Amino acid sequence: MRHECYFCHIKTVESLIRKFKPDADTAEGFIFAVHELLAANRDMANPQLATQVHRIARQHLDNGNLYAAEKKEANDLLLGQYEDWKKRVRDTDDPFYTAAKLAVIGNIIDYGAHSVSRDISAQIQGFLQQDLTIDMRGELKEALGRAESVLYLGDNCGEVVFDKLLIETLGHPNITFAVRGKPVINDVTEEDAGYVGMDRVCRVLSNGADAPSTLMDFSSDEFKEAFYAADLVISKGQGNFEGLMECDHPNIFFLLIAKCAPIAELLGVEKNNMVIVRR
Repeated sequence: MRHECYFCHIKTVESLIRKFKPDADTAEGFIFAVHELLAANRDMANPQLATQVHRIARQHLDNGNLYAAEKKEANDLLLGQYEDWKKRVRDTDDPFYTAAKLAVIGNIIDYGAHSVSRDISAQIQGFLQQDLTIDMRGELKEALGRAESVLYLGDNCGEVVFDKLLIETLGHPNITFAVRGKPVINDVTEEDAGYVGMDRVCRVLSNGADAPSTLMDFSSDEFKEAFYAADLVISKGQGNFEGLMECDHPNIFFLLIAKCAPIAELLGVEKNNMVIVRR
């Protein structure tokens, strides 16, 4: 385990204790349960560790949806701006390129990576001024034109509103949007997808798991069947990238912001660079 990953998990514990203000005994139990997990599983993949950390958090803090308020706030914010963003995309020379960039920018709304600013709108505007460091939008557009079926792996609330805008812009007749099976961090679930109206633009499918990632070993049979049957997989976010960067699907594109040094190094970019890459 890299030291950055260890401290990221500890930062999660600290932020949840600040938020929920448990009594001293509960906080101590939570802290040391996570410490023991990390100490005993130094070689466990980071998405699996994050899954276990948040299971421990839900148990010790007696809350099944730890980021419910943050999820709703982010969704409401971007839903309130939706028509403006939709017009902005429609009025550009290449709506697909603009919508794809916005979908990547939305990935900054990630409480698991501790990347969310107090002013999300200003944060989005800042990323709009930057170029994608790895930009395979052209290749993605060609792949979409050839694909009869597309599986789009969602990541976070707030971000999902830009995902919806991209999916509407694509106009592809056979897209399935995949979500988490249970609440974890601010990741999008079926309930969240319904809240932003994703079910009105495409099919929504749960992956059956409570990981803040896509971990095939823990996903439902229905999801695994959809994953391998899809001609094209669009994977959103850093968590999904971590879970799938070595997967054997022959046609997968990753759209994300590299929000930490280890992931940036894997991609050959700098921290907070935006990428659309095929691996």
